[in-house]
Amino acid sequence: MNKKYGLLALCFSLLFGCGGGGSGENAAPPVSEQPTSINWQPTAGADWQVSTATAEGLNSSLLDQAYQAGRNENGLYAVLVAKRGLLVGEAYYNEKKASDLLHLRSVTKTLVATLIGIAIAERKIQSLDQPISDFLRADYGSLLNNKADITLRHLLTMSSGISWDESQLSSYTEWETSSDPTRYVLERNLLNTPGLQFNYNSGASHLLSVILTKATGMSTESYARTKLFTPLGINSWNWPKLRDGFTNGAAGLQLTARDLTKLAVLWQQQGRWQQQQLVPASYLLTAAESQRNLRSSVGGLNLTGYGFLWWLGADNGRPLQLAWGYGGQFALTLPAQDVTILVMGHNVPSNVRDQERRLMELVVQKILPAIPQ
Repeated sequence: MNKKYGLLALCFSLLFGCGGGGSGENAAPPVSEQPTSINWQPTAGADWQVSTATAEGLNSSLLDQAYQAGRNENGLYAVLVAKRGLLVGEAYYNEKKASDLLHLRSVTKTLVATLIGIAIAERKIQSLDQPISDFLRADYGSLLNNKADITLRHLLTMSSGISWDESQLSSYTEWETSSDPTRYVLERNLLNTPGLQFNYNSGASHLLSVILTKATGMSTESYARTKLFTPLGINSWNWPKLRDGFTNGAAGLQLTARDLTKLAVLWQQQGRWQQQQLVPASYLLTAAESQRNLRSSVGGLNLTGYGFLWWLGADNGRPLQLAWGYGGQFALTLPAQDVTILVMGHNVPSNVRDQERRLMELVVQKILPAIPQ
């Protein structure tokens, strides 16, 4: 892919695809009075072991600067940092609490990609290269035509070839609120040979949720509850179905910030959580390999590629993975440093690009420097 195309695709995804619409959280957040100082030391609980930044070799002074700077961000809801699976920093802003369910936006996609890996390991799906027609022919056969050979790998890498434009938020909303979102996607023309070009497509990601349901006999939400939420101790969530009866595979999942951090730590630790291997490590390693070259940056963070519904990049040469949701939902992992960073922002259509930039600058300028090489 040429650089110009990668930048264009990235801009479209950041503007509209990375979190989805229809959430009901569209108004700008009210400006609230922030406390004079943020206490960011996490509290131990049955679901989390905690430590301190100093004990884990992180620069506590720099992290404190980051947490205090968060008071200036009216669109910021939460910042959490974990090292070696231990929570070392946690704070909430703008009247949010640890118990609040927050919209993940397109971080939902990364979770769906994770469930695909589990289904393959359970032999409910044959392989990444199994065609979508194996799952969709019975209900949507008349719409497949030249799309029959699109594979799960194509859907996971945003290279299905289906004609799609998310350059306007209204385009996403039109799809999400349609009477049959699956049919809506499959009725689009095939613009490119599958696997040839990157084009951010939330509708194609939703097809993965449909396929999971067909393959497992369970809704995507139920499959996630059984395979991930229950083992991780996640007890509270909201994940709506669309009007086609399938769990939204593109966006819509709501979790607490702590519970999303659990998922990010699971990804960071190659599918392992407290002595349980919930996701095959080999699958997550493949998912984190660059499938598409996309060179750009946000808030000073260099992005160099795209894996299985993951953005890939580097910080001063340190490889990182980023699950990214519209408005500034960032679940960032640094594998070599065994560090997980979570930032949750408000979805503000009027200034979403600026907010994403500002929240990522908080990470790049104040949190990442606190992590030794």
